[in-house]
Amino acid sequence: MEAEQARNRSRGRTRRAPSGIGEVVESGLGWLAHASWYFSVTFVQGIGVHELASRLAADPTERPVLAGGRDVEALLGDPEVGVARLGDAGGWAFAAEYGEARGARRAFLAELSRSTGAAAVNLDPQAGHPPPMFSYAVGGELACSFGLAEEGRRWGSTPDLLNPDLRGAGVLLPDGSVMEVGAGRYAQRLAMSLGVIERHFGLSLPRDLVEDSELPTVAVSGRPDLGRL
Repeated sequence: MEAEQARNRSRGRTRRAPSGIGEVVESGLGWLAHASWYFSVTFVQGIGVHELASRLAADPTERPVLAGGRDVEALLGDPEVGVARLGDAGGWAFAAEYGEARGARRAFLAELSRSTGAAAVNLDPQAGHPPPMFSYAVGGELACSFGLAEEGRRWGSTPDLLNPDLRGAGVLLPDGSVMEVGAGRYAQRLAMSLGVIERHFGLSLPRDLVEDSELPTVAVSGRPDLGRL
């Protein structure tokens, strides 16, 4: 499995984005804007995947199972069930959280950054009520959070943290207003903001690793029977 994951990380392939808007680099975050994004992802810097699983409240007596993204869908009929697939990329441990996603709770993310002594980032698709959300916590407090495509409304202890980068990318205009785009270019607009977040924090989420590989998978709430996978 390790050899397969190493190959997946090193490919750095691109795919043609839909609607002829260019190529999507698949080793960063931008591909999420053009994919069927249905999981929250929590990144934590400076800890390993086993520690991240523990912080997400996985049962330490249960061994992780190997599962692909499609494998966990069978476990998600109960809204209180939560499953996390774990990996590491670019110096960050990450958990792709399906169903009940603890990392998407801002208070939990802040506590995660306090208890680990490390920065934590969450990206949540908010499929039921867009827009997707970005949150960043450090030192036990929420530092910056906003909706992708709604960057004009921000909160946290340093809500304007990414403003220079957002202006440089054209997401925020010089007067601080948000660049408006038509519905047909919404995915491209999301990819611009995801690119800013990727570059600022040095995040990586290889598409092959998440979509095509089997990753260590743990139950984090609702205790689904992973033996069914």
